[in-house]
Amino acid sequence: MKRKPDTATANQFAEAADSELVKACLDGDATAWEALITRYQRLIYSIPLKSRLSYDDAADIFQSVCLKLYEKLASLRDHEKLSSWIITTTTRECWRLSNRQRKEQPKNEAESEEADDKLQHIASDAPLIDQQRILLEQQHAVRQAVGALPKRCKDLVTLLFYKEQEASYTEIARQMDMPVASIGPTRARCLEKLKKLLQGKI
Repeated sequence: MKRKPDTATANQFAEAADSELVKACLDGDATAWEALITRYQRLIYSIPLKSRLSYDDAADIFQSVCLKLYEKLASLRDHEKLSSWIITTTTRECWRLSNRQRKEQPKNEAESEEADDKLQHIASDAPLIDQQRILLEQQHAVRQAVGALPKRCKDLVTLLFYKEQEASYTEIARQMDMPVASIGPTRARCLEKLKKLLQGKI
């Protein structure tokens, strides 16, 4: 990337379509590259962490995927399907690392054969690969749409749906500095805005 990141255009790139970001990246705009990585870093990290790899492993995979993206950006055909490429590439990096780790772990032959035999009789309840990809794409689309909401809506949706412990309306009203009675109608308006942002994406 040629140009230094420009704070003035950072917000513009944050709301740009993937195709616009990729074009700016290929034109040498470092701010666009930073915005692209910021947009997808959570998605990239989520895949190895959901695969029960360590955070250090996830960080290594993140660096590897970013490097591959930088190298392949000019040759990617459909920039609107960038999330699919990222999910597929990250998943392959997870497999590659997991396979390498398994080979490096000492295990006697009898134990290995016994474990493999048992695994053949266990039905996996994990989603199929295509289902996983679709689910990850949908989750990413929702996160992006929530991030594009006006601040008040974004804060309310985060408190309602993205906290580990469910907060009461009283607690939400206190944090949002709004009447308890306003939470329901505001929630409905915010979800309607979110629905419009997600049209055609999920």
